[in-house]
Amino acid sequence: MDYKVIAKEVSRSPTTVRKWCPRITELSGYHFTFKKIYRGRNKEPLKQFVFTDNDLIKFKELAKLLSETNDFNYSVYEVYGNLKAKRERDLRKDIDDLEDYCLDKIESLVEQIKNLETNNQLLNNRIATLEKFNSRLEKIEIGLRKKNIGELLNDKFKN
Repeated sequence: MDYKVIAKEVSRSPTTVRKWCPRITELSGYHFTFKKIYRGRNKEPLKQFVFTDNDLIKFKELAKLLSETNDFNYSVYEVYGNLKAKRERDLRKDIDDLEDYCLDKIESLVEQIKNLETNNQLLNNRIATLEKFNSRLEKIEIGLRKKNIGELLNDKFKN
């Protein structure tokens, strides 16, 4: 179908129907199908919309609502949907998904921090034990030196 058939069905001029298409796309995000028509030798192809039966039904609903409300934007939103509202819903969904992802990552990081704190505490305990052991060894070494046993041991280990 072309503009003339749609215009006849909705009792509007073909120019009006042609002007509606970009506005409908702008407001609702609905994309009409089109074909390229070549006229002349070196001219750019023209876009001619090809309307389906579904498009005809929607144009009829739009014309009916438009005659009742006389508000083009509202009529387009009712028949085709609202692109801005859809984008907002999509953005809210993306934000919710991102929030869930971040919360999962935060929980994972908190768990890793707890594990690292536990491991750190265990290592601190081991270090404290080794420091006590080292202190005991130093005391033993000092005691042996006082008794000159340390020098005898050092001489034996050098040979």
